[in-house]
Amino acid sequence: MKTIEEADRKARNIVHGWCAAATAVSWVPGSTLVLGMADMKMVNDVAKVYRVQSFSIEGVTAAIGGAVAGRGTSEAALVWFPGVGWGIKALIAGGVTKAVGEIVISYMRERSPLVAK
Repeated sequence: MKTIEEADRKARNIVHGWCAAATAVSWVPGSTLVLGMADMKMVNDVAKVYRVQSFSIEGVTAAIGGAVAGRGTSEAALVWFPGVGWGIKALIAGGVTKAVGEIVISYMRERSPLVAK
C-alpha cells in the first residue's frame, strides 16, 4: 500500500471476507468463540494493511467489546430456535462483524503512517 485510499479499499475487502465467513459459520453451536478469535485475526490483518506496527490491544478490545458481547448474547438465545433462529443468528453475526470491522478500520486509519493521494 502506498496511500491511505489503497489501504482503505484493501481493509474493506478484508472486513467483507470476514463478514461472509461469520455469516456462513455462525449457525454452528459454539461458533461465538471461534468468531471472537476470527475478530482478532481481522484486527491484525487490518493493522498490517495500514502499516500499524503496534497498537493497544486493550484499546481495540474496548472499542469492539460491546459489539462482540451483543453478538454472543443474541446468538446464545437464537440457537434454541432451529431454522429461523439460526438464520437470524447468521445475519447478526455478519452485521456485528461488519460493525467491528468498521471500528477497526477507523482505529487503524487514525494510527497509520500512510498518507492520502
